[in-house]
Amino acid sequence: MKNQFLENVYSCHVPDRLLDASLLKFDLPKVIEKIINEDAWKTGDRNAITLVKNEYMRIVLIALHKKSEINFHQSGNLISIQLIQGELNFKTDSQSVILKEGGLLAVHEDMKHNLIALEESVFLLTIIIAL
Repeated sequence: MKNQFLENVYSCHVPDRLLDASLLKFDLPKVIEKIINEDAWKTGDRNAITLVKNEYMRIVLIALHKKSEINFHQSGNLISIQLIQGELNFKTDSQSVILKEGGLLAVHEDMKHNLIALEESVFLLTIIIAL
């Protein structure tokens, strides 16, 4: 990993944008504004952008329209979901958790799960890569 600093203020979907550096800084309100103004958001049920991608971790910002569902099945990795806006219903085979704005959920790799947006929602999905 190079000793670099990057403040991601340019377009989120530049193909060669930096996804891994010693320090990456994001203005999440600006990134959220960008992804909800894209055609994928306007015409689909969601939009997302990978913010960080390296051999150890992925961080993805995801925006979901109300009633949109993501079926993760079983990730095979530890994950966390940090809800920035909205409300989500996170379901496993045995339980259901309502995650409200500002909430954080940590999930072990062996849990089958899915989530449903109870209202328009934006969250950070962090995936820890098992080595």
